[in-house]
Amino acid sequence: MAMKRTWMGSLLVAMLPAVVSAASVELAAYSDKPLCEQVAKLFGKGLNAVPDLSRTVEWTAVVLKGEGPKTRRCSSLDKAKMDLNNDGRDDVVVKTTFCMKGAPSESFYVFPANSPVLDQLAWQDMSPLLATHDKFERTGGTYPLTSLPMDTASSSPALSTVFTIQPFRLDGVAYIGLTDARREWMVIAKYWGGERFEDLCYLHAGSN
Repeated sequence: MAMKRTWMGSLLVAMLPAVVSAASVELAAYSDKPLCEQVAKLFGKGLNAVPDLSRTVEWTAVVLKGEGPKTRRCSSLDKAKMDLNNDGRDDVVVKTTFCMKGAPSESFYVFPANSPVLDQLAWQDMSPLLATHDKFERTGGTYPLTSLPMDTASSSPALSTVFTIQPFRLDGVAYIGLTDARREWMVIAKYWGGERFEDLCYLHAGSN
C-alpha cells in the first residue's frame, strides 16, 4: 500500500509542470476556438511566445543616420520582411521601441517591400516613418477588448499606455499578439491594413 502511494505521488509530481503550464494562460474569448486553443498553448509566463513561435518572424536592427541614443531599451527600430496583412505580398514592417515614463512601448509601421522609407529616416527626422496610414501606434492610449463576448470579466478589460507587439506566423498565416505592461491580457488578432484589426482570441494570464 505504501508503495502504491509512493508511485501515485511520483506520478502527480511528474504531471504537475504540465498542469501548471496549461493553466498559466486561459482562453477568455474567441472567434475561432481550435486556433485560439492552439495559440494559448504557445504563450507562457508573462504572455511571452515560446521561442519557436518567436522565430517565425526574423527581426534585424535598423541603422539610422545621425547620432542616436546610446542604449536600445528606450530607443530602437527593428525591421522584418513578412506578409503581415495576409494579402500574398511581403511588406516591410518596422517595429519601434520608445519609452513612456521609463517603460518601453512598441509600435509598428508597414510599407511595401520596395519602399525607400528606411533610407529616408534619421534620428533627427522620423516623419517618413510616422506618415504611413498602415500602423499600430497606441502608446499612451488604449486598446479595448470589446470585439469578442466574454463571460468571465465583470467589465470589459483594455490594454493601455505601453504596449508589447509580438507578430508571428502559424500554419502560413500571420497574426499579431498585443499586450501591455501589466501582462494580464493579450489579444491575438489579424491585421488588415490601416489601423484595422480583427480580434480572434483574448488570452488571460492565470494565477500560476
